Amino acid sequence: MIHRFCISHTEPLLPESWYDDCIALGDFQPDSVLHVRQLDQFWHEARPMIYGSAGTYVLPIAIERFADDAKLIEICSYRKRILPSSEGRESVVYGGMRELSFGKFQKEAELSVFIPRADLEFLVSPPLYLEKSVIKHYVQEQVIDRRDVVDYTSLAVEMGVLDSNSTSEFLAAKHCIPGGVELGIYPKAWLTRQLSSLELIGKQFLCRYGDRVKKYDMRKVRSVSFLSECLGSFLLISHLMEKYSNNIPADIFGYLTVAVEGNSTYSLGVK
Repeated sequence: MIHRFCISHTEPLLPESWYDDCIALGDFQPDSVLHVRQLDQFWHEARPMIYGSAGTYVLPIAIERFADDAKLIEICSYRKRILPSSEGRESVVYGGMRELSFGKFQKEAELSVFIPRADLEFLVSPPLYLEKSVIKHYVQEQVIDRRDVVDYTSLAVEMGVLDSNSTSEFLAAKHCIPGGVELGIYPKAWLTRQLSSLELIGKQFLCRYGDRVKKYDMRKVRSVSFLSECLGSFLLISHLMEKYSNNIPADIFGYLTVAVEGNSTYSLGVK
């Protein structure tokens, strides 16, 4: 059994048949039992610093309350979903992303019931390769401060998520799965463990360094979200490499797809 969650700050552009429950953010569906405020007040108040990650961090609570019988969990967002097939057109703005308009789309119902093969359990975006490292890329793009990298990584070690060896591997990693563990299909038990770890690190980071983060500009203020994506991606790739003895089946990788309206195109920074 699979349970599908959509995390959104407004009415999703994805078809309603593509998700079972919507974790609402901000002013969207404020009275819903699945509004982030009802799940964890801390992340509701911290949303200006982490945006959509607020919904990701409360997922373990939502899973326990509303998806207890599920074996697999799918996560999509306001307009993004990992699809098992190539649909729509390739984005000219974001390499590796597909743009899909639903005007004449014929496979909405078919894709609403997709479940990975029993021997796979995962459906995630293919990893991107960055010549230097994922962390260095984000620092150079000025969306992460170097101090945040040091402090976040230290917290990951303190919380037992990384050790000395894996810390070096994390900082040097050149492959990144877009979205980390925030988009796609995962085994429930595995996903809950990873999200709980990322949530704990994120909460401790903001409790200790939140005053610093609040002073950042609009791009860098989301540093915790970007670091969480990096660490989530690292944990996911490490798990898949170990599980499949460095030979990950191709069918585990789907297509990062974004819903667009009419002939419009995807714009970076739009959730």
